[in-house]
Amino acid sequence: MTSGIILIDKPSGITTFDIIRKLRKKLGIKKMGHAGVLDKMATGLVIIATNKATKLLSIFEDGYKVYEAEFTFGIITDTYDLEGKVLDKRDVDNIDKNKLLEILKLYTGEIEQIPPPYSNIKIKGKRLYKYALNNERVELPKRKVTIFEFELLSVNENKARFKIKCSKGTYIRSLAHSIGKDMGFGAIVSYLRRTAVYPYTIEQASTIENPKILPLEEALKFMDEIVVDTPLTNNIKNGVGICKLLNCSKLTEKYYRLIDTNYNILAVIEKKGTNYSYKTIFQ
Repeated sequence: MTSGIILIDKPSGITTFDIIRKLRKKLGIKKMGHAGVLDKMATGLVIIATNKATKLLSIFEDGYKVYEAEFTFGIITDTYDLEGKVLDKRDVDNIDKNKLLEILKLYTGEIEQIPPPYSNIKIKGKRLYKYALNNERVELPKRKVTIFEFELLSVNENKARFKIKCSKGTYIRSLAHSIGKDMGFGAIVSYLRRTAVYPYTIEQASTIENPKILPLEEALKFMDEIVVDTPLTNNIKNGVGICKLLNCSKLTEKYYRLIDTNYNILAVIEKKGTNYSYKTIFQ
């Protein structure tokens, strides 16, 4: 059974789970998972893992993301994007670029964010969008996220384009809603494309129609490697504690890939506190 990473350039109009469903059918691999949901209208990079590589997904979920986004000002919807019900609409002939740049400073660094009413996060065991669909009121929780970079690319009439580098859990729709509110006339996301998820970029992605499974030796090159001598490989395969086999006190990185002398991937180890443990064992 193939364990690997598939980088997909998601088209607009389908869900992230639609990708999984299509790839299962095309590749005949049942065990698949993804790192990070993209909205149905959004396009861009989705990371899919197969079989034992699914245990690595949290590495990518926890990493930074990069988006290209367009905000359309003068409109508010219940989903904070083009697909929602229009709640308010105003004429906006032009945007004060200087004011917008000042507001962006308030949304750079660590910020508190309220997720959109239509989102996948769970409140009391129930997806938030299900409350919204049933017109049920629920208190929206604030979450701390980090915006590493918030670059204004262009302004044209009532639209502005941005490049946003952010942490796990950031909702671009919430950014649009909050910034539109601060500008005085509301805003929605009218275009969204994810161009990077650490450590991969959209240029490495394939299509659903012609997916490419990256072998682990290629997909995990971003991790430092440790070459394991042959006598120790069976111990690793049997799950013997890694710090009993290696001198963990000399290790400093969060993750390492363990390879044998033939450059086959044996396992990935993860730092937890002062020790290391197996993230997953492949052979």
